[in-house]
Amino acid sequence: MEKVEHIAVTGLLKATPHTEGENRFVFIEASNEARDVQNEIVLAKALKASVPYYLRYGNLDLDHITQIGMRAGIKDYHFFEIGIPVDVNVDGKRTFVKGSVYRGEGRSAERAEDFWKSLTAQTPAQRWWPSIGGAVLPGGREEGANGKPAVVSKVRWVNTGFSKTPVNNEVPLVTTIPIGAFAKAWDGTGLDLRKALSAGYGTNSAGLEGGGALREQSLEGSPLNYWSFREKIAGDLRGSRIKQPTAKSILDWAVKTYGLGQSLAAEWVDRFMADVSHHQQQRTAS
Repeated sequence: MEKVEHIAVTGLLKATPHTEGENRFVFIEASNEARDVQNEIVLAKALKASVPYYLRYGNLDLDHITQIGMRAGIKDYHFFEIGIPVDVNVDGKRTFVKGSVYRGEGRSAERAEDFWKSLTAQTPAQRWWPSIGGAVLPGGREEGANGKPAVVSKVRWVNTGFSKTPVNNEVPLVTTIPIGAFAKAWDGTGLDLRKALSAGYGTNSAGLEGGGALREQSLEGSPLNYWSFREKIAGDLRGSRIKQPTAKSILDWAVKTYGLGQSLAAEWVDRFMADVSHHQQQRTAS
């Protein structure tokens, strides 16, 4: 029997519902070759080589319970599975995953429903990070010297667990906004943003909830927090400076014009879309 070693590498994004028919999806930046807190770097080529195995046998779960539950004595550990991977794209040093979240009847589907609602039906959304689970194959780990990180080059990737405690601090949260290569062909939102904004969507301090009065901005014009970002985006949409009022166009604009990182921009665009949707629902109800 070959000797294997369990690994856990985290990363993920954040969520506003992206669905295709009745299917619900999350989008994950699984890895970016950053050093994690275990002083390891998992090479993108290692994950890429294991993609066929992962897509055929892999799963999405909570805290790797489906992988460690038997050894830990956790009852009915298999019911912690909440979805499956449906696509993987390796783009340079970054590995992206599209995962389908279960829905329907049964204990796994109930847990999946709770997970989905924690991202999409509450304000603020819960924060989830992923942890990539698998095994380091023989000859697939080179130890670092003088404090340098170990490099993992061969893995059997079988699981992505959603957790509250990330191992890789350089990867972002769960999102339902397609990211990386998945974002290139996506521009749908389900919202008429300009119409919604022209219908009285507040962007001044008095109209903002939570920390709205704290809308500071940097001297260079890049927003320092979500509230200033929200005001700038709303103004740019009203002024038609963003040509297409879609989530993808807003994301691209935030990265190019405001100088935001891809993951932070995705998180803030996600919150903005949820805010506009909530505002529309309130107006319709009243």
